[in-house]
Amino acid sequence: MFSEKSVHPRLCLWGYGVLILLFLMGVMTGCSSRVPETDKFYSSEEGVQESATDKAASLAPAEPSSQPAAPGTVHSIPNPPYSPADREVVLRYAEKGENDSANLDQALTLVQRAEQLSPAERTMEDYLILAAHYWFKDDMNQVIQHANQGIMSKSDSQRVRANMFIYLGYTYESKSPTMARSYFKQAAQVDPDFYKGHYESGRIFFLEKKYSKAQAPLKQSLNLNPESADVYGMLGQMFYGMDQYEEAAESLEKALAMSPQTHWIPLKLGDTYFYGLKKREEGGRYYQQAVSKGGSDPEAHYGLALYYRYKNEYQKADEHLQKAMVLDYRNPKYKRELEDMNSEKSEMKKGIRKYQRAIAANPGDPNPVAQLGRYYLRWGKYDKAGEQYKKAVQLASIIKIPEAPAAKPDSDQPTEPPVKEPSKVPEFANQLGWFYLNDKKYAQAEQAFKEVLKVDPKYTEAQFGLGRTYENLKQYDLAASHYAQTVALDPQHQDAQERLTDLKKSEKLMPVGEMVETQEGNTDKKSVVRVRK
Repeated sequence: MFSEKSVHPRLCLWGYGVLILLFLMGVMTGCSSRVPETDKFYSSEEGVQESATDKAASLAPAEPSSQPAAPGTVHSIPNPPYSPADREVVLRYAEKGENDSANLDQALTLVQRAEQLSPAERTMEDYLILAAHYWFKDDMNQVIQHANQGIMSKSDSQRVRANMFIYLGYTYESKSPTMARSYFKQAAQVDPDFYKGHYESGRIFFLEKKYSKAQAPLKQSLNLNPESADVYGMLGQMFYGMDQYEEAAESLEKALAMSPQTHWIPLKLGDTYFYGLKKREEGGRYYQQAVSKGGSDPEAHYGLALYYRYKNEYQKADEHLQKAMVLDYRNPKYKRELEDMNSEKSEMKKGIRKYQRAIAANPGDPNPVAQLGRYYLRWGKYDKAGEQYKKAVQLASIIKIPEAPAAKPDSDQPTEPPVKEPSKVPEFANQLGWFYLNDKKYAQAEQAFKEVLKVDPKYTEAQFGLGRTYENLKQYDLAASHYAQTVALDPQHQDAQERLTDLKKSEKLMPVGEMVETQEGNTDKKSVVRVRK
């Protein structure tokens, strides 16, 4: 009789474990025949060099496989390389955008092609044209995405690489100008002969008002691209901000010659001439050009209104202020200017009538004439102020000798001779000289101050004014001489002493020996100063 055997539980578990292990080994053996592919990333600085064989293989068309494709397999279309003509289209589009109409259709075709490629298939040219396209479409999210991906992709063109750094700089500009400037600098280093890297570096410094740092990259950009109205325009604005008005006018006029339809250039020229060079008629002419070229710009109308206000043509000034207010109703300065001008008209009429009555009551008195000149000066009416100061000097030049009182018949006292009134020429001529000096009319200032010193050689402020005049004329030896004479007349004249010291430190002067005659008739050597040639 046979007895029935039972199976031990441990044996069952061991058997199941062997089966599972065999199954897993089979799966792993099947998987080991497939190697996962990894995307290649190329350094934005150095790139990755492929062997000629690999490169040729990657560019060769795929041969049809004799084996049938497995179900679900996706065939990728290889990305053909950019031809030189295509690359030129990309570069022109990146730099000029939709303004280059002759290039636009080809560029948009390349944009569509780049959109259809996968990230692994795109080169830096693809990313550049996509970044540029979305930049012109004002889609910053897309620009940031493509610029960041593109900087790590492949290109053998230094110009394309430099442009990619520029667009990456654009994406950082609003958040970190320092980071943007770093990318623009890298663009200039990648392709030193490409003007735009230098231009963008200078532009960032310009926007930060770091004008001394902006000059070098902007001038380098101009050397590489001498027909750039943008660079000349930026240099002009930079010189204006540095109070170098002659240089500003020269640069802006070159910009206007290259881009005559750009309205903001004559607007800046108007400011340069009207405020900086004090050539107000020239300033007015440029303001009129700005309005004719850009009538929708409220600042152009505002500038022209200021010119007409200066000319006392209040009706025209009012018209342009009203236009500025309509174009930009949120800007409070246009309304303030209009209110101030209306107040000026009312107050000026009262003041002018007051001084004119005083002049009519005593036509030979220079005092009310000079007061009227000061009144005009207060309101910025420089031409009219100058006219009144001239009249005051002319009246003061007339020597007035009062009549001697008649002697009394029964008086033994001798009759006193008449005494000349002290001349007021120095006072009024000095005011006229300083008026011309502040208005940058140096030749007229020199003449007025000299007229003062003819009457009174010890008139300290006229000596100092002549020094200031000659310094502005860059006649530094004469300037230093008059500063020295001012200090000799008034040892406490701090302004003259400081300017004389600054001139000596500036190395514009050099001590030389000059023979001068002393009061005793002997000759001694006196230290004077002369311009260093």
